[in-house]
Amino acid sequence: MLPTIARRHLLAAAATLSLLAGLPASVSAADSSASAEPLKVGTSSTFPPFEFKDSQSGELVGFEVDLVRAIGAKMGRPVQFLDFSFDALLPAIVSGSIDMGAAGFAKTPERQKRVLFSDTFYHSGITIIKRKGDARINGIDDLVGKTISVQLGSISHERAKQIPNAKVVTFDSGAEAILNLTTENSDAVINSRPSTDYMVVQRPSLGEKIERLEPIRKSEMGMVVRKGNTELVEAINKALAEVKADGTYAALEKKWFGLNDPENLK
Repeated sequence: MLPTIARRHLLAAAATLSLLAGLPASVSAADSSASAEPLKVGTSSTFPPFEFKDSQSGELVGFEVDLVRAIGAKMGRPVQFLDFSFDALLPAIVSGSIDMGAAGFAKTPERQKRVLFSDTFYHSGITIIKRKGDARINGIDDLVGKTISVQLGSISHERAKQIPNAKVVTFDSGAEAILNLTTENSDAVINSRPSTDYMVVQRPSLGEKIERLEPIRKSEMGMVVRKGNTELVEAINKALAEVKADGTYAALEKKWFGLNDPENLK
């Protein structure tokens, strides 16, 4: 027979295990997530509907914001968003001051030299926007020698710089670039197609002033991490696959775009 003191320790341990076993799984998961190291995610809140500030609450919202939070939940890590100007994000990733960048990054050879991309989370494209009724502009060749508004550091900016003799005017957001067009301070805008469509849905009066052409370049969007951090990018890819498999991705895409693109669900 065990000594009295030993029996008491065993009974106490059994009681503790019994209590822990009775706790809901969600409590255990919440405790685990709360104690996990935060995932520091750099973004730029100027790219609706992917990431932007809610005009009423001032909170960071958007399709990619919701998606990153879902990915963080799958990874068991709380997400901490840090807001940057778009052109400052890649340097922040390279320097290691943030873990991950999520700001509608298109996968380009130039960026792939500097950072690692996650698996594609959205198939996008860029488009030309002109003032409604402007018969001068019907394609990329018509922008030669014109004044073009773009978001600084974006893939649209990169494309605009390739147009011969064009004067490229940069802004912190695509919305500001389009405003510059509507006030007749530029001839055209090159901007993200989904971002432009979302702006027109939110502001129908804008659709009376501008029109967009068919996409001039299709692109794949991914989240970015520092070169060499393969462990993190693999964890992100695994979580993204799980978010797609359990229907979360489809629900978020429907929420922000009103439809599901089969190519995005692959």
